[in-house]
Amino acid sequence: MAAFGMDEWVLLTSQKGKKWLVKIEEGPYSSHLGTIDMREIPGKEEGEYVETNKGAKIFLFRPTLEDYIFKMKRHTQIIYPKDLGAIVFYGDIAPGETVLESGMGAGALTLTLLRAVGDRGRVISVEKRPEFAALALENIARFHGCRPPNLDIVVADIQDFSMTARVNRIFLDLPEPWHAIRSLGRIITEGGLLVSLSPNVGQVQLMYRELKARSFANISTFEILRREWKFDEIRARPNDRMIGHTGFITVAKKVVQPPPEVPSAADISFEADRELS
Repeated sequence: MAAFGMDEWVLLTSQKGKKWLVKIEEGPYSSHLGTIDMREIPGKEEGEYVETNKGAKIFLFRPTLEDYIFKMKRHTQIIYPKDLGAIVFYGDIAPGETVLESGMGAGALTLTLLRAVGDRGRVISVEKRPEFAALALENIARFHGCRPPNLDIVVADIQDFSMTARVNRIFLDLPEPWHAIRSLGRIITEGGLLVSLSPNVGQVQLMYRELKARSFANISTFEILRREWKFDEIRARPNDRMIGHTGFITVAKKVVQPPPEVPSAADISFEADRELS
């Protein structure tokens, strides 16, 4: 790994695990542990440390995607990494895929999808609110250093959205995702996967009914709970607090639209008899 350079992001980490995401620039950076001369960082390797004017050791790391997501600007709650990982896995995302998402928020899911599809893939993001789309793009460009060329952002209501190309992976983070299923049913290919994240069970129930009515099958819903453990030389026990319920993940597969039901000959003659009587 190359040494740190100017204008690069660095994750300053104290010995107790406190973190600050800072850009390496001319001038000092101050915290409760003291002041760092940022000009000391260029040329150092990841894992090395600098000392504050109070003698505290601050370790230098490049931020992971998880680090960045928790530090970036946002208007709304982010999707937690535990859910992002499940969304990518159960959504079966692979390098080279073209995927569509709606509900960009601050861009956490978009960043995750961009990493999953790689340079050969493409992410199409549909966001109804221009201010959310602008903030998400700012966060994404800040992480990548530029706007990724394989990201398309469309400011539109997903309920009225249409495009000529079809995709086989769709991801939703919307307050009322069931309203989007009619339009998305024309975009997703047969056999394609739709993944939706909703915080409460009432939303999931309405989503389930709409999916069943719009030729989706293999519908499953689950939640991910994460509990960390504490360890020392003689004991091991779970933390008193955990990241519990953050949302329900619903996964469904698009199937071929069944043909309209045609009444049998017996039904037709019965109806005719009734009309004649």
